[in-house]
Amino acid sequence: MAVPFVLALFLAAAATASPSPSPWPSPVAGANEPVILFLIDNSASLPPLDPDEKRVAALEKMFSFLQGKPYRLILFGGRQEVFVDDVSRYRNTGQWTDFYWAFDKARALTAEYPAGTEFRMVLFTDAIVDPSPADWDNVDLPPLVDLRRHSGNKTVELLAEMKVPLYVILVGDAPSERGPDRPERAPGLILDMIQAANGARATPFAQSVAAFFADDGVLLKKFVFRVQPHEGLAGIQPVVKRIIAPASATVETGLLAGLVLPLVLFVFLLLGILVRSFPGPGDVEIIELPIGAPVHVAVDRLHKLDGHSWATTGLSLVGDPREATATFTYQPPALDLTGAGADMTDADAETRALLPVPLDELRHALAERAERGTKEGKIFALNLDYMAKNLGPAEVERALTTPVAERKRISAVAFLRAKAHLLSNDALRNSLLEPRVTVATFGKGGERKEARPGAALRIGPYGFVVQDVAKGGRKDVRLILHYDRIPSPLGLKNWLPRRMQRVARFRRDSQRVVS
Repeated sequence: MAVPFVLALFLAAAATASPSPSPWPSPVAGANEPVILFLIDNSASLPPLDPDEKRVAALEKMFSFLQGKPYRLILFGGRQEVFVDDVSRYRNTGQWTDFYWAFDKARALTAEYPAGTEFRMVLFTDAIVDPSPADWDNVDLPPLVDLRRHSGNKTVELLAEMKVPLYVILVGDAPSERGPDRPERAPGLILDMIQAANGARATPFAQSVAAFFADDGVLLKKFVFRVQPHEGLAGIQPVVKRIIAPASATVETGLLAGLVLPLVLFVFLLLGILVRSFPGPGDVEIIELPIGAPVHVAVDRLHKLDGHSWATTGLSLVGDPREATATFTYQPPALDLTGAGADMTDADAETRALLPVPLDELRHALAERAERGTKEGKIFALNLDYMAKNLGPAEVERALTTPVAERKRISAVAFLRAKAHLLSNDALRNSLLEPRVTVATFGKGGERKEARPGAALRIGPYGFVVQDVAKGGRKDVRLILHYDRIPSPLGLKNWLPRRMQRVARFRRDSQRVVS
């Protein structure tokens, strides 16, 4: 991904200028100095730093910002594009951007130093993640996993294990995952990374306060910075100096004594009033669905809850689809397995007999032929089982999901083999035949999609994430939705940390069954 020009010159001049990565030479030398680990995104070309100033001169000034502190350099792209202390490798030809392998190398570097060595990691990036599938081939991945999300989750886990302070310098306008109405916010993955590495000091609320007071103390410490390409050294110098400076609690002490304590109780009570009502982020709505029958829901209507209380916000059931904001349906896929439409030209008697047999009965029919059938029947059953098991899942799915009107190009025996493959592939069988929950939303931005765990849904003004689709409840299945975005006064329910909201709500219930 593109990393603006400032970083290019940082590394290009490092190859020709006198400054170079300076690892800590001994357990004693520099024992009171933190080692700065620079992790530089190496995935794009970089323009000159300044048309009126030579690169070497500019970089010598940049290295002087470190004030003699030891540092190491990690250039990274994908797994095979990670280089340590070798500025000549900065060629801007990296094809991928995967934070995990960069921090994995950083962990290895920290292990080379004596116990008790202090480290600070500084990541330069544009926050666009693009991992290579080949880098994760030897890693057990969940089925149908989103590789970007998986790489991001593993990176967050790794940073939580390392417990090394992480600072991020976002170069340019990094993409925001918090929505178009908050463009100034850092991407969600970056926020998760700094919070995993730095703990409670890196929560969005703490970062907002630190930025407001321009403090870099003990409690109020800023970990995410943004530098525009046109700012050059003038933008990077104060950031680097701020990162390497010793922490000082002067401002925090004054705030605590003169401002924070008197306001805590008032703010807490005010927040409790503003965020107390259901729903809030992380609250759960449970929709119970029968198989085959649509369930219509509306938003923000007066409705009675399971007990004796009433509510005016969130989801409620309606009987008339014309009043619905969304409709949920739990039903099996419309998949024809009778072989209708397949080419019967060369089909023998056994193929013709077994092709329309229901899937649950096909196993028994083949077993009967293999054990007590004629010689020809046994040979046919064994051959069908062998050929079916050797088919690829993609080939099977393509054959079975072909519309009836287009099956003329599929021979009857090929369709039968694909059908028999499901007898030995439970995962594919469940994927093709298990009932699924589909949701249709109406109004502006309406859509129809499958409600799978992890899927994001927009119903009226609310944003949801599907937590689970579980059998049970009073009907056939329970669709569990947790709120991810909620309209609220001053937007408090979207930017205020969820833990703080839970404490301030003064209510026990965080979930309810839609009624």
